[in-house]
Amino acid sequence: MQQKKQSGLRRFLSTRLGRVLLIAVTILVVFASYVYVEALLAIPAFLVFGLAIPIWAGQKRARYLALAGLVVILLVAPISTLVITQDIRTPLPLACSASDQPCPGASADALLQNASVTPYTGSGNTNFTWSVTVFPQFAPKGNSTPVNLTLYISTCPGATSTSPPPWCSAGYPFTQITLNISGLSGVKTFTFHHVIGSDGIWDWQMGVYTLNNTTHQPFFQTLLGDATYNGIEGPVVGTFTTTYSNLLPTIYFDDFLFLGGPFFLVLLVYLLFKNRERKRKDAARRAAGPVPPTGRPDEDHPPLSPPSTRPVPSGPAPAGPPERTCPNCNAVVYENEAKCWKCGTALDGSEISTPLPSQK
Repeated sequence: MQQKKQSGLRRFLSTRLGRVLLIAVTILVVFASYVYVEALLAIPAFLVFGLAIPIWAGQKRARYLALAGLVVILLVAPISTLVITQDIRTPLPLACSASDQPCPGASADALLQNASVTPYTGSGNTNFTWSVTVFPQFAPKGNSTPVNLTLYISTCPGATSTSPPPWCSAGYPFTQITLNISGLSGVKTFTFHHVIGSDGIWDWQMGVYTLNNTTHQPFFQTLLGDATYNGIEGPVVGTFTTTYSNLLPTIYFDDFLFLGGPFFLVLLVYLLFKNRERKRKDAARRAAGPVPPTGRPDEDHPPLSPPSTRPVPSGPAPAGPPERTCPNCNAVVYENEAKCWKCGTALDGSEISTPLPSQK
């Protein structure tokens, strides 16, 4: 029963409707893996649903596999970009600096707490406000109260200077705003105001300096940003369409590189092995010689026609045209010849006829 179900599924997947549904399922699985689970898991998902299952179902043509994979990549990117755009335009939780306890929270002991930017989305004319609450009592042990507080705004995640980190190239826009907060004696909230002026997805970071009471060396402490770049996303300047348009080329690049690269590499390896197997079978077939027929002898090899039994005529050959001799040189001449071909003597038709050798 299980074998019948499997063969029925294979037959269905080999139909046009089955191929369309399999491509649709592949798009959904790769999209869900890429957006909601883990981007790297989209690679094996794509290989299983885009190559393994179609090959198992009998769809082994290289052109079909390549075109189906290309369709998946072309459709996964714009669908994924919709979800990623909405996620990027959603405000992040409040940020804080390192602490020994969860942050933010009533019992947090971080020096910087409740950092945010408002509004989170806006236009090029929006005057964005960054705010943070400083708790001087949570300065590192042996250090003075904070000396200054700095806001860094850039398109490079986690950047705190114009010197590019390894993940960004030089030339990115960068803004730095510093407030002198020396002599701070109690908890206080500080704000920064800045008009970015251009569309895009921006990142920011805040840092506070304290001085060691003994060495007077400065100690720099930042907010806890993302795990990769230590940056905090926002604000997002522009409409949803603007953000979507900015993200789509990057998502397409990532999909072709991280999804298309492994997919077409595995497809190429599969085709090489398939071609090698075909050559091996062809060589074995040639070495084995002609394949004997599998049907009945009278069907595969009809009897040869018997040799012709038509009797061969016997007796002398039919007489040919009479021959004559030239009266001057005795050369053999034929009927209706006016002159001898050898000496040129005129012939009048009364010459003596000589029978041919076959007539004797």
